[in-house]
Amino acid sequence: MKKGRPLGFDPAEAMETAMNVFWEKGYDGASLDDLLQATNISKSSFYNAYGNKSGLFEQCLDLFCDKQIALLEQGLKETPNGRDFIEKFLRELVLDVRLNKPHFGCFIMNTAHEFAGRDVHISQLVSNATIRFNEIMQRAIKNGQNTGTITKEKDSKALAYYVMSSIAGIRLMISAQVDPDQLDAIIDVMLTALD
Repeated sequence: MKKGRPLGFDPAEAMETAMNVFWEKGYDGASLDDLLQATNISKSSFYNAYGNKSGLFEQCLDLFCDKQIALLEQGLKETPNGRDFIEKFLRELVLDVRLNKPHFGCFIMNTAHEFAGRDVHISQLVSNATIRFNEIMQRAIKNGQNTGTITKEKDSKALAYYVMSSIAGIRLMISAQVDPDQLDAIIDVMLTALD
């Protein structure tokens, strides 16, 4: 079998770079030139490797989701107490603000907002990602319910979606440059829903 010509670039590294461009600028805001310049690949290599901008965007969305799920899974292993896991996750969002780390919101939620009602396929990818995130949060809540750190009087699935919507809200507040002390106060109030 004849081998194809080598790509001349690392596709995984280029996809990671492209993911960050899409995360920062959104699908519509990221031009093909932005992507080519950031990844340092030619137009022909881009099309050979990824098909088109839309195809690359979908792959980047999947990559982001897989990376975030892996981080959450690892975090849940390291902090099996569900309440502590949720609080640690929330406090780390605020810590990133205090450390002046760049913040572009949540790539999944940004995509949901950008594509709302206009692309069924992307909407389905976002929905699938949301389900995956919710499953981890629901496991964390059930762990907390089993250890007595989260109330058993509330439905774990509803609490998981509440936590996720709170995370989305906090990320939005971060984008609006709300003071970190105020964000911590919001988290304090939010956590009372787990009591």
